[in-house]
Amino acid sequence: MFTWICPKCGTEVPPSYSECPNCARPPEARSAVPAAAPLPPPARPARPAPMKSAVPGVLVALLVAAVLVGLGAGAYFYLLPSSKTAAPASKQPASFEAPSSFPSPKAKAHPLAKFIEIAGLRVTEDLKQKAQIKFVVVNHSGAELGDLTLAITLKPFTAKPEDKPVAAFSVKVASLRPYEARELGTSVRSELRAYELPDWQFLRAEFEITAPAAP
Repeated sequence: MFTWICPKCGTEVPPSYSECPNCARPPEARSAVPAAAPLPPPARPARPAPMKSAVPGVLVALLVAAVLVGLGAGAYFYLLPSSKTAAPASKQPASFEAPSSFPSPKAKAHPLAKFIEIAGLRVTEDLKQKAQIKFVVVNHSGAELGDLTLAITLKPFTAKPEDKPVAAFSVKVASLRPYEARELGTSVRSELRAYELPDWQFLRAEFEITAPAAP
């Protein structure tokens, strides 16, 4: 059996009534229809708890710092032995020959020395792997110079006066005409091989006239 609901009072009315009997009654006799209880608000879905990092940030920072310290220590101990071995070698001065037969640098200069120049130094090597030196002797005077004997020492440009020469030799020069330049060559006495000697642009020649004797 079907019923219908009164749109005014909400009472369930049998189908045999065309009008709501409850609405036809006096207001005080009407039956009150209980109000429907309010529905509870829908429950919000629970927010998933944030996933904790598997490795805390502090631990990651400590690991990175440990790796950097390890790399720095490794590089330090790797380079330290090589620097220790290289230091003594640099402190050992090169042993150069200082012939006792050569005049002392403090000896009085020969009066003809101011007219003589040694230039054009070239270092080579002979078949016996001995150092050879080629050079030019220049007479800067307007007069002829007789036969001369020169004691020549080679030093780097950076050498101090008291430093030993890298090579030494003695050469005889036949008479030089006024303003003449003559090329000469000879072997040198040195404890260094030719390729160990400074290059020509870093060498300077110091000489003294040993013959004829100074007046």
